[in-house]
Amino acid sequence: MSRRERARLRREEIILIAAELFAERGYRGTSLADVAARAGITEPGLLHHFGNKAGLLLAVIERRDLDSEAFAMELFGMEPADRLRALPEFARRNKHRAGLAKLFTVLVAESLEPDAPGHDHFVARYRALRAIVADIIRSAQEAGLTRDGLDPEAKAAEIIATLDGLQTQWLLDPEAVDIVAAVESYARTLERDLTGS
Repeated sequence: MSRRERARLRREEIILIAAELFAERGYRGTSLADVAARAGITEPGLLHHFGNKAGLLLAVIERRDLDSEAFAMELFGMEPADRLRALPEFARRNKHRAGLAKLFTVLVAESLEPDAPGHDHFVARYRALRAIVADIIRSAQEAGLTRDGLDPEAKAAEIIATLDGLQTQWLLDPEAVDIVAAVESYARTLERDLTGS
């Protein structure tokens, strides 16, 4: 294995460790010393890979976003009528990777203030996500699969807010909220709403 490959693998390992700590304690509650100790390296060694704590956070966020982007690409490859029925699959994935779901929720909450290191990333991410969902709705409208009069942008924001809200309730109270069943139910309701049937 080359030196560059070893460095890449080490960097990925540190990102996973930081993700676990950020999910457990939040970004603000996790120090570089905490990450370095768990990774078994020095703080200067950690800084060599990421520059600073904000750089580490952005690496963690980018790694987390790869999963969401892969799912979005799967949705784009489907027929418009099948996309809604695929929503519960995302919930199933999150259920099996609760740590990543928790990490995302914690990082979004900590990025609400404009000066937070992840703020700009999450603003851009939600704008892009709303645009993707709105495009999916528009393509369904053009195919005659949804009722007239829907505002794709407003509906996209509603869909994302509902899915995020269900995820937050599941993370808070997993015994009372079955995320997969909740998203399956929402997908059926959403399909009736979009088609008017």
